[in-house]
Amino acid sequence: MRIQNIHIRIFSHTLGDMIKYVLPALFLILVLFQGVYAEGGGVIYGKVLTPEGEPLPGVSVYLKGTHLGDMTNSAGEFRIENVVAGEYTLVAEFVGRESREETITIANGKQVEINFQLSVVPISLPGIVVTTSRGGDLTETMSHLPPTVIQRSEVSVTGELLRQVPGVEAVRRGPTGLDPVVRGLRETEVGTYVDGTRYFPAGPARMDSPLSHYDPTAIHTIHIVKGPYALTWGAGNLSAIQAESEPLQWGKEQFFHGHFITGYRSNSNSPETAGAVIGTQGIFSYWLHANWRESHDYHDGAGNTVPADFHSREIRGKLGIRLTQNSRLTFSGGYQYQNDIDYPGRLLNARFFKVRNLYARYQYETSGGLLRFLEVTGYVNDLDHLMDNNGKPTAEANPNRMPPFPLLVKINSGINVKGGRVDAKLLTPGDLDVEIGGDLYSANRDASRDILRRDNGMVMMKDDIVWPDATIRDGGLFIKGVKTIRRKFRFTATLRSDFVHADADTASDFFLQNISRNLSRSETNLSGAVMLEVPLTQHWLVSAGFGSAVRTADANERYSDRFPASKAQTSAEFMGNPALNPERNTQADIWIEAAYSRFSFHVNGFVRKIDNFITLEPTGYPKKLPLSPNTVFQYINGDANFRGGEAAAVFHVNREVRIGGVLNYLWGKDETLDEPALGVAPLNGNIELAYHHPENQFFFRGLLYFYRRQNRVAVSRGEIPTPGYVTVDIQVGARLLKNSEIRAGVINLTDKTYSSHLNAKNPFTGIPIPEPGRTAFLKLSLSF
Repeated sequence: MRIQNIHIRIFSHTLGDMIKYVLPALFLILVLFQGVYAEGGGVIYGKVLTPEGEPLPGVSVYLKGTHLGDMTNSAGEFRIENVVAGEYTLVAEFVGRESREETITIANGKQVEINFQLSVVPISLPGIVVTTSRGGDLTETMSHLPPTVIQRSEVSVTGELLRQVPGVEAVRRGPTGLDPVVRGLRETEVGTYVDGTRYFPAGPARMDSPLSHYDPTAIHTIHIVKGPYALTWGAGNLSAIQAESEPLQWGKEQFFHGHFITGYRSNSNSPETAGAVIGTQGIFSYWLHANWRESHDYHDGAGNTVPADFHSREIRGKLGIRLTQNSRLTFSGGYQYQNDIDYPGRLLNARFFKVRNLYARYQYETSGGLLRFLEVTGYVNDLDHLMDNNGKPTAEANPNRMPPFPLLVKINSGINVKGGRVDAKLLTPGDLDVEIGGDLYSANRDASRDILRRDNGMVMMKDDIVWPDATIRDGGLFIKGVKTIRRKFRFTATLRSDFVHADADTASDFFLQNISRNLSRSETNLSGAVMLEVPLTQHWLVSAGFGSAVRTADANERYSDRFPASKAQTSAEFMGNPALNPERNTQADIWIEAAYSRFSFHVNGFVRKIDNFITLEPTGYPKKLPLSPNTVFQYINGDANFRGGEAAAVFHVNREVRIGGVLNYLWGKDETLDEPALGVAPLNGNIELAYHHPENQFFFRGLLYFYRRQNRVAVSRGEIPTPGYVTVDIQVGARLLKNSEIRAGVINLTDKTYSSHLNAKNPFTGIPIPEPGRTAFLKLSLSF
C-alpha cells in the first residue's frame, strides 16, 4: 500500500513535472537500493556456438528467476554484469535449437565464463517456424517473443506486445483489450492459452481479448503459431498464441530473487508499478507477482481527445512442491480487477472485469525408459463483466433522435471455463519421438441486457437474452510423431480428433420461431498436419508444412439474438445460427532461411482456404432496438481464401550495431460475399537500427514503421479504406547502479495522426479509433 501511495503522488503531475519530481524520486530509490549491493557484483560472460563452432547471434541468455540477461551479438558473445553472489541457473534459449541450462555459483567481484553449444531441434511448441535454423535474433522474433524482448518492450497491454510479431496485428476498441489478429484470423479462430490453460473473453462485444486479462509484466515468453500446426495445444486452433509466466525454480535447496518496475507514459498520463519475487525453500518453489496500472484520455497526432480511461490491479502466484527427484506438483492462482474502462469503439463502456484463474499441474520427467515426460493439468478460468452506456451519446437526451429521451443500457455477462489436459512424451526404440494425449474444456457463457429511461426509470427491456446460458464442450485426442531421417531430414506428423457439443438452455420466442427450436449441435472434427525440414547447406534451410484444422462456431455465431457483431465495422444487429458447420482451415507453408555470422534472412509464404467460413448475409428480420441500423444480418457458412507471408533480414555491422527490417503482406477474399475479407492489413513493415553496448551498459533502438493505404475493404461489414502512414519510435536504456536499469523513449516521435486499418470505428461518428500521438515514457527496473 505504501508503494502505491508514493507512486500515485509521483505520477499525479504533467509530463513537464515528471522531470522535476520523478527523476529525483527515482534517484532516491536507487540510492536506497544501492545499500543492498554494497559489494561489487559478479560478471557472467561467454559465447553461444553451433556444434560446428559458428557463433549464434540473437540467443537469449538469462538467469532464471531474475531480470538479468543479455542477447548474444554477431560474435555469439554475451555478458551479464552486477550479479549478486549466489547460486543461479543460466539459460541459453532460442527457438528451433535445444535450450541449455547451467547451474553456476558466483561470488561478488568475480567473473565466470560459461559457453554453450546449441543443436538444431524441432521446436517443442510446433509454431510457424518448423525448426528455426541458424537465424539468431532474426527468426527468434518471427514467431516467438523471448524474455529479453518482452522486458524491454514499452507496452501497457499485451495486445501492443503482440503487434511486434510479423504477421500479427491487433484490433483497438479502447485503451485495453487489443484483440490479436494472426494473418487475418481473429477471435476464436486464434486459440489463446496461458501456461497451457485455455482463455476466452468475457464480453459478447469483445471489449476484452483473452490476453487482456494477463498483464504484460507477468509474461515470461510468448509463442505464436501462424497456421494449423498447434494441434497438441488444444481444440480449434486455426492459429494460436501461448503465453507463459515465469517458470518456477527446481533443483535448488534455497533461492530468492525479485524485481520491481515502475514507469510513466505521457499523453495518456499513465503510471504503472509491478513487482515479483521468486524462490525456493527446500522442496517448495514459489513465484508471486503483482501489478497496478491506470490510463487516462490521450490525444491523437492532431490533438483530438480520445477516451482511454482504465484502471487495472492484478496479483498472481505459483506454489510448487517437489514430490520426488522426477516429479513435482504445482498450484497457480490469479485475480485481476479492471474498472471504469472507456471503449470509444463500442456502443457501451465497461464498468468492470473481475477475473479469477486457478490451475493444478502434476509433472513427471525422466531421462530413461519409454516414458520420458507426463503432465496432467486441471484448471478453472472465471470472468464477470458489467458494461453500460454511461458517457455515451445514448445516455443524453436528443430531440433529433428516436427515442429522444436518455437511456440507461446495462449488460451483465460472464464466462466460466473448466478444463484439463493430459500429455505424455515417449521415446521409442527406433528413435521416434511420440507425444500422445488429450484435452477438454467446457465454456459456459451467460449475458443479459436491461434498458431503462434515465429520466423517469421506466423499464423498457428487462433480462433481454444476449448469451442464453450457452455451453460449448470440446474433448480431443491427439498424437504427434517426430522422426529424424538419415540424421539430416526431420519429419513431423500430428493427428487430432475432437468431439464437440454445443447447447443453450433457452432462447427468445423470436429466435425459436424464426431461427431454430433445436439449440443443440454435436460434431466430430478431425485435424492433421505434417512438416518437413531439409537443411540444404550449413547456412541454408528449407522447411514445408501442410495442415488442416477445424474450429467450431462460438456462442455469438450460434446464439446471438439481434446483437452487434465484433467481426464487423457496423453497429447493425446480428442473428445467430445453431446449425452452423465448423470452419475448416487448410493451409500450406514454405520457409526459406539463410544464416551467416553477420547476416540472416528469413521468408515465409502461405496459402489458406477456409471451407464453411463463417460470414454473413442480410435478412428481412425486424431490428430489436430503434437506434440500430435497419438491416439485420445473420451468420452463415461460406468460403474464403487467403495468401501472404513475411520476410525479414538482419545485418550485424559489428558486434554493437545491428540493422534489420521486416515486410508483411496479406491478401484475403470472402468468396461468398465476393469482396475482400474483413481486417486484412495493408502491405507494411519496419526498419530497425539498434546499438547494444558490448558490456551491456547502454542500448539504443530506433524503429520506423510504414503502412500502405488499404483500399480493399469488406463493404458489407462496414469497413472503410484507410490511408497509409509512417511512424518512428526510439528507445534508450542504461545501467545506472548495480542491478538497475532505466529506459526512456518516445513512441510516435513525429506526432503522426493515424489509425490501424483493423481498429474499430466509433459507432456514433463512423471514424476509426486513432492511435495515440507523440508519447514519451520513462521506466525504471530494479532486481534484488
